[in-house]
Amino acid sequence: MPGRRAPEEERREAILHAAFQVAARERLGAVTARAVAAEAAVSPGLVFFYFESVDKLLVALLDWLLAHTIVAGDTPDRLADVTDPAARMMLAIRRDVEWLPRQRERVELFFDYWVLGTRHPAIRRKIRRALDRYRDAFVPLARALVDSDPERYARMSAEGLASVAAGFVEGCALQVVMDPKQFDVERSMTTLAALVRAPASIPA
Repeated sequence: MPGRRAPEEERREAILHAAFQVAARERLGAVTARAVAAEAAVSPGLVFFYFESVDKLLVALLDWLLAHTIVAGDTPDRLADVTDPAARMMLAIRRDVEWLPRQRERVELFFDYWVLGTRHPAIRRKIRRALDRYRDAFVPLARALVDSDPERYARMSAEGLASVAAGFVEGCALQVVMDPKQFDVERSMTTLAALVRAPASIPA
């Protein structure tokens, strides 16, 4: 009945949040029914009641993680008030890059899943779809940019430019995980701006 679903959904969400806390603190290998149950202050049996197995819990946690990171792919909606195509693209990238150090735990866990996906087909497919969605979120911005200056972007496609934009953010994400103390948002964005203003072609 509808009245009974809300508490169940809340309990399921609480277990997922507990799983995230365990994974962020001790990595994915530490996500067991016992550890998650202790974090959530419930019984291990309740964890299995909602998720059936640790494997399904890990997949559900990945779904939760992907819905709460930049790969959720909502970039265009946040920039509706910015009219200049180049400014929109740079602001979209900046907002995502600024998000990375604030959510380092989630970024690091995403890369843990990336490694796990090398031997877990379902997880690999989910990550690939998420990355595809993230790249595709840049396509409308990239298309507007290409259309705004056809001569400059004559040899570029919106899809290719979107891939470069997404790849830049993904590279920053790796830096945040590998060397967080050295990562600097302003330096990264200044470097990107300098590259964008560079000549479109380089002599062979």
